Amino acid sequence: MHNSVFSRSALALRESITHGTKAKIASINANSAQQVIDLSIGTLDNMADKRIDEAVINFIHNDARAIHEFAPVTGFAFLRDSISDRVFRLRGLRYSPADEVMVTPGGIKGAITVAFHTLLNPGDEVIVPIPNWPHYADMLALHDATMVPVLVDDFYQQGLQPDQLAAAITDQTKMIILGDCVNPSGKIYSYKEQCKLADVIAKHNIERIKRDLPEIQVLFDCPYESHILDGPDTISAYTFTDKDHTQYALRDCTTIVTGPGKTYGMHGDRAGYICAPAKLISMMARVQVNLNSFAATYAQVATNEAMQAYMDEVAHQRAVDSRANLQNYADLLNAIEGVVAPVPQGGFFIFVDLSSYGDKITAAGFETAQAFILEKAKVASIGGMHFAEGCAQLRHFIRMNCGRTKATLEEAANRIKLALESL
Repeated sequence: MHNSVFSRSALALRESITHGTKAKIASINANSAQQVIDLSIGTLDNMADKRIDEAVINFIHNDARAIHEFAPVTGFAFLRDSISDRVFRLRGLRYSPADEVMVTPGGIKGAITVAFHTLLNPGDEVIVPIPNWPHYADMLALHDATMVPVLVDDFYQQGLQPDQLAAAITDQTKMIILGDCVNPSGKIYSYKEQCKLADVIAKHNIERIKRDLPEIQVLFDCPYESHILDGPDTISAYTFTDKDHTQYALRDCTTIVTGPGKTYGMHGDRAGYICAPAKLISMMARVQVNLNSFAATYAQVATNEAMQAYMDEVAHQRAVDSRANLQNYADLLNAIEGVVAPVPQGGFFIFVDLSSYGDKITAAGFETAQAFILEKAKVASIGGMHFAEGCAQLRHFIRMNCGRTKATLEEAANRIKLALESL
């Protein structure tokens, strides 16, 4: 018998890198005259639009009972209507608000949790291109699923290749995680690139249906979808036809998860939503009611306001502003000898390569560039190996949030320059 009161999966969890970094920052700030510039967690400095706040206030004045009573498991009908319209405006895809849209508590992480609970069995394999969001690994471990990491060589420009995907698929593969603006590289898969990956998935699923095996599911995770200035693509509507004229629509196996947090600055609202075929949403609703019932009513009202058409320009302008700050920051970093700071295709993170300083950083007593930059420059980041565990080649990469003000980023660049010059 397992000799701990805690579950094996709970014991295996690592400390949250984002919340752990926050604790380190607080400790340093308590003992240092120079305060840390926090570029670790992904938020924008500019606040959410005040009309979102006003919508919640007005709703309470006009219908306080609805705020304090039970809400539908899949979300208020008016919000599902708004989400359906917003997704159509953004992606050109129409999901039925009645049975193909569901609102989730816990932000996008909550939406992913519901999807994992609904689709994964112990031992199921989930293919994850890396470097990628660190929490996938721990969330999959909590579900006793097996993460199959696929290291992407050119994670800035090319991303996961079809032959890599095909080689990783086995009979135990249950899910593939894809998405927009991959964290940390900012890689955006073009429609052509997505179609090539879709071909691989569709061919396997056609064969799986013949063999009475469950179809591979695609989890399309896109929290930064509005930080693609030219607009996002998606594979979920793609239809493949094989040599026997059998058709397979990727939409039938694709679950899109997203939310208003990164787009509108609504991180604390903790609202997410799922767009998927009705048969999946029906089961996900059954799972959600037994997890945490429904999303907070306040958050649903706020999200509904964010989904309105007039807010599209607000979302776009937030992306334009953060992009300008990112470009300026990248220019400053690239001006430092030995620093490689590629401008990402999308999003507001920058994934910087400090490997040319690796030997000097190690000689100075630091295992990673992240630790060195935090201690010597007082700039907090997330180290590269958190996005690809065990990949030593990313030891001296750091991911930094460029959603801060221009002045803050300029100060961070100057501090990093001085710290590197001191080596």
